[in-house]
Amino acid sequence: MNPKESSRATKNDEDDKGMMAVFNLCYMKHVAVDSERHTHIFEDTNHKSLGQFGLSSLNAGTKGKALEIEEQEEANIVARGLPEANPQVQQQGLFYGNYAPPNLPPVPSLRKLIEICSKPFEKQLTNSDVKDNQSRLAMSKEHVKKHLIPLLNENEDLSRGIQVTTYDLAGKEYPMVFKIWVSKIHVLTSGWKTFCHAHGLVKKQDFVTVWMFRNIATGKLCFVIKSRRLQVFETIKRRRTRQN
Repeated sequence: MNPKESSRATKNDEDDKGMMAVFNLCYMKHVAVDSERHTHIFEDTNHKSLGQFGLSSLNAGTKGKALEIEEQEEANIVARGLPEANPQVQQQGLFYGNYAPPNLPPVPSLRKLIEICSKPFEKQLTNSDVKDNQSRLAMSKEHVKKHLIPLLNENEDLSRGIQVTTYDLAGKEYPMVFKIWVSKIHVLTSGWKTFCHAHGLVKKQDFVTVWMFRNIATGKLCFVIKSRRLQVFETIKRRRTRQN
């Protein structure tokens, strides 16, 4: 056999093996693999088929290395400060997402002034909360009745308005008025606009945590407001808890 015929025979043999590998893969696709023999045939065919195209299957070490590279790329993205994929934020009880503020406001300078304090609750800011011509923070009637009303004295009338001092986390004071509008909307007003501008608050992305306490020295009501910003661009529907 001359060199040309030998080369042609070798090529034909390789083609036959390739066709056999394809045939075996197609056959294995339609039968149940229920024995070691079938498993070995499948693995051998897979190896040979990939070899026909200059490819190879990933072994455990290669897979592990690929996973390490992928994890490192994710770490690099975070290190570069690029936005992370944000899972859907949902309200769990009084707060949104996996967030649990302390029972007392985290302002060290106020600790000695707190006689009694409400449990904190959180609110996603709406467009009307941050509009200059509205100038008020509206709070859920449910939260107010459950957490704030119990701290009021008999002589404190929400319909007339209660003068309060609101603190940010730095301990800075903002005089405001706590009152009720149209017998159903509980708001912090008067100084809210100043607070809103000072902290650059925006609708939907900013969530405020609210505490209310009574000052042990003056006997007056005070609020503490903390804000946090999330990658949220729509209003999150609040899940109402059933009353027994």
